[in-house]
Amino acid sequence: MAGERAESVVVKTARYGWVRDLPDHRDRQWLAPPLASAQLPTSVDLRRQCPGVYDQGQLGSCTANAIAGALEYDEIRTGTSPSWTPSRLFIYYNERDVEGTVSSDSGAQLRDGIKVIAADGVCPESDWPYDVTKFAERPPQQAYTDALHESVGSYQRVTQSLVQLKTCLASEFPFVFGFTVFSSFEATDVATTGIIPLPQPSESPVGGHAVVCVGYDDARQAFTIRNSWGAGWGDAGYGYMPYAYMLDGGLAADFWTIQAAPGGPPLKVRHTGSASQRAEDDSA
Repeated sequence: MAGERAESVVVKTARYGWVRDLPDHRDRQWLAPPLASAQLPTSVDLRRQCPGVYDQGQLGSCTANAIAGALEYDEIRTGTSPSWTPSRLFIYYNERDVEGTVSSDSGAQLRDGIKVIAADGVCPESDWPYDVTKFAERPPQQAYTDALHESVGSYQRVTQSLVQLKTCLASEFPFVFGFTVFSSFEATDVATTGIIPLPQPSESPVGGHAVVCVGYDDARQAFTIRNSWGAGWGDAGYGYMPYAYMLDGGLAADFWTIQAAPGGPPLKVRHTGSASQRAEDDSA
């Protein structure tokens, strides 16, 4: 990727893969509890309950990495079962299967990745390890069988407003989302500090990226995001995105909160061996 900031140069090119969701009237909305904005804490930090930061490498699997991170967080939060890492490559293959792009590293929509797990479940990474050279290979049948034991308990779209997003986090629910990346995001100072600047009018977009939001801080006027570029990026793998960046519908979109454990309406898990052959979930 080309581009420079006045104070630092771009040194890392990473793969992006967030594709903006298509509109769907069946999306369920997350409804914030009746908590006035004045009652919200001035900061929330859910990192303590997060698993180790993933590294997607040079594969456009950021949506799968974000979804897996949100699921593993919920396992840790609820303590209902031993925490294990959902197979990111399983998610990435099957979300592209739905979209008809399994042969290419095309990225994917967050909604498709979430709905695949709701319909077919997800296997542990021990069943289908994260080997980027196998991104176009269909996971083994045993992975689909084991996936039936782990599914999404509920998933809802979160309204892109400061109160709704902060209340979701204050309720101990992180959310995944996608945003448009500009060259300043790849600058050395961002890679070192995790402090993400608002893009300047002179910058051009370089891709779309999906991450998990795990906190906010009014003093900093920023949300805390969990990236998937390893613990060596930013602040031990985390970054800080300005409120103004995340609340701009032209820059960020597709906010979803996911719960793996019971806590929402149960979703039926249907397994056909191929996500593209499963029946459409009309209840979304």
